Amino acid sequence: MKKPLFEKMKSMFHLMEHDYQEISPLEMLIYRLARGNTYNMRVVGLEGIKRFRRDNPDCAITFKSNHLSEADFVLLAVLFRDHGLRLLIEGGSNLFLENIDIFEDLLPKLLGPSFRTLAQSRRLTVAQYLSQRGAFKVFRNPVSLTQPNGEEIKLGRKEILSLARAYRQQLVMGKEMYLTFPGFSTVRSGLLDLLKMDSVKTGRSYTGKIDGFHHLPFQMDIEASLDTGIDVYIVGVNVAYERVLEDDNFQELTRLHEAGADPQEIYLKDLGYVVNRFLEDKRKADLSIKFTVPRKVDTKPMRGDVLGAKIKFAAHACARETFEQVMGMQPVFPANIFFSAFDEQFSRMSVGVMREKIDDLREHLRHLAWGRHKRRVDLHFVLGYNHQIMSADEIINRTFEIFTATEQPATSLDGNMFVVHNRDVAAQYRNHIGHFFGEAKK
Repeated sequence: MKKPLFEKMKSMFHLMEHDYQEISPLEMLIYRLARGNTYNMRVVGLEGIKRFRRDNPDCAITFKSNHLSEADFVLLAVLFRDHGLRLLIEGGSNLFLENIDIFEDLLPKLLGPSFRTLAQSRRLTVAQYLSQRGAFKVFRNPVSLTQPNGEEIKLGRKEILSLARAYRQQLVMGKEMYLTFPGFSTVRSGLLDLLKMDSVKTGRSYTGKIDGFHHLPFQMDIEASLDTGIDVYIVGVNVAYERVLEDDNFQELTRLHEAGADPQEIYLKDLGYVVNRFLEDKRKADLSIKFTVPRKVDTKPMRGDVLGAKIKFAAHACARETFEQVMGMQPVFPANIFFSAFDEQFSRMSVGVMREKIDDLREHLRHLAWGRHKRRVDLHFVLGYNHQIMSADEIINRTFEIFTATEQPATSLDGNMFVVHNRDVAAQYRNHIGHFFGEAKK
């Protein structure tokens, strides 16, 4: 990015910038208790990241993660703070609410009126809270922003892109570690009014499907490395849930969008659901967070003629490689196998047929090596004490432990027939590992 344009965009950084601050031991304790109440967590690869960062302090590291839940931000932010690492995380501008106060509005609404007493001595908007916890904004659509002095700043698509590129350059200049969610889906739902780039939807997946990583975030990383002369390393991140916190709330959010509800109302309903799921007493599910080995962005070929084309070609290659790495790290949970055993319509299925279908999938997984590099699939969560894949009955039992422990169970047994009550929820978990099964179920 040319210096005059960078300086112009820098004058608007206040519209999106992070304000990372250390948090109190009490807040960290609350986070840990909520996480421990909800998930049994397994982390793979973070110790290697810590060693790499210690040995390479003069580079920038960008983390590229899949995105299945609003809980991703909390879980990743707390995990890095737990390990003494500073991580900045990209968040959609729709989350940064300036007119909602945590103590005056949010906590009383979500947890009870008695929490309003905290507002007597504290004030913190949702926007301030997110930025202080390490989030920076990404704008998805043209917007007009009114400043405290009354000035109005208009951001069109061109300005949004330039601002994002300049801020990425600033992060690399600061040798930061930062995380973005580059996933997209070709399902044209319009959910959350997200940025439509080449007719795709970016952001959190409501369906459990991520069809690829968009090249644009990687292009910004390459440009920033070239413009600053600072090395940038890419780390793929896979966050996998045995049960996504808000899975059965996605239908309600979709209904509100289609009814034209206020986006702020939708977000608060979404956030409230996630918070209460963290706090409620229930059977804990498993959670997996995995990291790839840092991979350096090679800028040596980015010289000479047609530089723009070379950068874009390299960005597409980085996006494809990182996406395959992230999807290849996806672990298999019992519920993934259970819901994958049904047909496309989730028709009723007898116990005997279910066992047969599960056995077929177990056999497929046992020998499966996936992706260009033929990596073995992570079966950690479906292995028994003898390191063999669970039996069909054990897979069914575990699925029922997790998915029938709510007021509205996703599945149940009706006589001798398994029934799916919420097809959208069931599809989530089938889609999480659909790339592994490919043609095997057809």
